[in-house]
Amino acid sequence: SKCASSSAPMHPLLIDQLHSLISRGVKCGGILSAPMGNVTSPNFPGLYPYDTECSWLIVVSEGSSVLLTFYHFELEFHTDCAYDYIKIYNGISEDEGNLLGKFCGDISPPQFTSSWNVMSIIFRSDRHVAHRGFSMVSFVAIVAGEKLHAFLGYMCGGVLTGLSGIISSPGYPTEYSNNADCSWAIHVSNLTVVTLVFLDFQLENNEGCNFDFVALFDGPTVTHRHLGNYCGNDLPPDTVTTSNQLLVVFRSDFNIGGRGFKAYYYSAGPHSYQRELYQSSLSQHLPQ
Repeated sequence: SKCASSSAPMHPLLIDQLHSLISRGVKCGGILSAPMGNVTSPNFPGLYPYDTECSWLIVVSEGSSVLLTFYHFELEFHTDCAYDYIKIYNGISEDEGNLLGKFCGDISPPQFTSSWNVMSIIFRSDRHVAHRGFSMVSFVAIVAGEKLHAFLGYMCGGVLTGLSGIISSPGYPTEYSNNADCSWAIHVSNLTVVTLVFLDFQLENNEGCNFDFVALFDGPTVTHRHLGNYCGNDLPPDTVTTSNQLLVVFRSDFNIGGRGFKAYYYSAGPHSYQRELYQSSLSQHLPQ
């Protein structure tokens, strides 16, 4: 996971929690203070180790809150989550009154928004049975009724690790924002490939597609093979990677927009009729 430092003075309780982590010799976790961060279990997407404890402290600017979204979740199941589990706290983890929930099994926790600018995440595993663990993304959110909804409209991108999923431009199907810069890193199981299918596409059109565009890369970063830049109203072709990772980048300039795009991805395996069924089920929700 990423670990970033904050220029703002840290609350004494937060300092105490950090010292506690260091004194216990925790070898995973840390403090995240960036506007967006990715948190994963150790070795993800491989099996997490036995007998492990990790603690993450997410601290954002005062007056904001943390929005937490899980993309993959797979821990050992127990009715009371007594073996392997994750705990999420609305604040520091030293205060059990801050506990938002304790989770295990293979059902992802719901999306959480903290009521202040700190959120804590604890992961523990026992000495038996390991699974793939979890992947989540944290964002800075402004909690003020409708302001939160408006702010979320500008959020985009992330790390996607499910077998399939949907991505769309910010605010879709309403017009996307100017000066958007979004990146989705899609990472599916080893020994499979990613197929990306666009269901709807309407961006500002220009020759060369360098104003508003979607760019695809055959790997997790822009240094990997460039598969194409797309703009205008024509659906981009279906794209199949050569590995188990795909990077999707969406950028818009300072003026002239469009409805944006909606696409879905899946790992190799589904037959053509399954894809048609998937497209048919989604098409009823698209603008006519």
